[in-house]
Amino acid sequence: MKGRSRSSLDFPPLSLLFPQGKRAASIAEPDWLRDLRLDDLIGAFATEPRYVAFIRQTLTALTADAEVITWRQAVLRDLLANTALTQTIAQLLPRLAELRQGRTLLGQRQRPPLLETADRLAELDLFINTVEALHDALQRSTLQAEALMALRAHLARLIADPNFTALREELPNLQRPLQKLASLTIGVNLDAQLQPIAAVLLSINEQPFGEPRSLLTRLIGQRADSNDESPIAPLHSLPQERQFRLLSPLFQDLERLVSSVVQPVARSLGKYVRISTAPLSNLEQELAFYLSAVNLVQRLRERGIALCLPQALPVEARQTHIEGLVNLHLLLKQPQVIPVPNDAHFDDQGRIAILTGPNSGGKTTYLQAVGLAHVLFQAGLPIPARSAQLSPVDAIYTHFPALETQQQGRLAEEAARLRHICLRATAHSLVLLNESLSSTVASEAVYLAQDVLCGLRAIGVRAIYATHLLDLAERIPEMHQTVQGESALFSLVAGVRLNADGEAQPTFQIAPGRPHGRGYAREIAQRHGISLEQILAARADLHASAPRSAAD
Repeated sequence: MKGRSRSSLDFPPLSLLFPQGKRAASIAEPDWLRDLRLDDLIGAFATEPRYVAFIRQTLTALTADAEVITWRQAVLRDLLANTALTQTIAQLLPRLAELRQGRTLLGQRQRPPLLETADRLAELDLFINTVEALHDALQRSTLQAEALMALRAHLARLIADPNFTALREELPNLQRPLQKLASLTIGVNLDAQLQPIAAVLLSINEQPFGEPRSLLTRLIGQRADSNDESPIAPLHSLPQERQFRLLSPLFQDLERLVSSVVQPVARSLGKYVRISTAPLSNLEQELAFYLSAVNLVQRLRERGIALCLPQALPVEARQTHIEGLVNLHLLLKQPQVIPVPNDAHFDDQGRIAILTGPNSGGKTTYLQAVGLAHVLFQAGLPIPARSAQLSPVDAIYTHFPALETQQQGRLAEEAARLRHICLRATAHSLVLLNESLSSTVASEAVYLAQDVLCGLRAIGVRAIYATHLLDLAERIPEMHQTVQGESALFSLVAGVRLNADGEAQPTFQIAPGRPHGRGYAREIAQRHGISLEQILAARADLHASAPRSAAD
């Protein structure tokens, strides 16, 4: 005898983050996550806490594949251009979450057939409604993204599938028996001593029984209607916690009894066992990622912040070009303030920047801004800048100030971390060093930093070294002669200006140039009259104007 035919739906796994055949590599949590304060960004980025882990995983994966990056940029561009579509997706996210969470319960052996059948009916009903709503929203949208057009085409084929049509038509009939099942009428037989000896099922009812009647109502014989089966008194109530229900023999028997009632429904559902909702529900987290990005972009645009989707340059070009970059952390932390924009250029003319300038002059902010720009770009997201062309990096390595450990002193720990970076980095990596080697005296720090920078030049990385060591930038020609490499060193300076009181104030402008610490110190000294020339001249004038003594 032939087995019962079973329906299936052709709905292959889809991804809105990756083109077909490409997936994210599994990586450990990177060190730069802390130094770039990525968790602060994720907290402001995620629409709901349950999506934080997925967003962190997506941002830290750092895909270097330009095809993946442009694939994601196209999806985000379409979502930003179709407001009605994003609103529909936001409404459907709870349904997709319910589908994904419900799948974990189905098929568990300890679950009674009644619950299994009811949940499967609810899952299929939710699946049909979600498919139709999402397809309708995509159908009414103007799309350019290959990922969204592929999703729309798959949903259209799914809706046109005869099995989908059959399920949609049959589902209301399958749901009806469970919808009508509201209460049971049980008769209990008693023996001569009035002890219960047997219980029989009298009827299955579509209405639940009401509350017990009050004493007054029973005494005066008042009834709502002649068919109202109001109980005299409750005998047993179902425990609130499901795990305690099985402790009651009464409810064990009733559960088996009711399960037998839904067996015909369960048998009918058997032919739809191959219909999986997983490909659709698996889109939930990816859609949540894009919706979070849309919300962030809209918030920043309302404040007049310039945003751009960077152009992806070949990895082999090893270039970073950004115009008008600002630090996203400052935008989120200080909504009323627009940070000073800066440019970032790393190419054959210079790939390793030695960044000097005053304390609190914006050096750390600049490092973070460049690092975050690459993180956002490689996740397929916009960056806060006027324009950008970037070569993806294969990794980001950071070395920011850290508290010394009990096992090692500060210098030993710094040296170990720098050695780790130099061993792991490639020509396609981005290295961000923030006041590295500041734990030792300046003369030793310059010597050590010079070797590290020469090593990075030999590797060919893109790097920024923010430091207070002014002499280091003066030794760039010497380092170029020390080692050959494709990463030229150059000097960046965090600008300052003198106010009316002669005090240096940071401008937060980062620009190429020679360190000007000594020049500004000389100007400050002159403003305050304490330069060597001024001191000697003042003393000469003082002696010249003093009255001569009688002995003279």
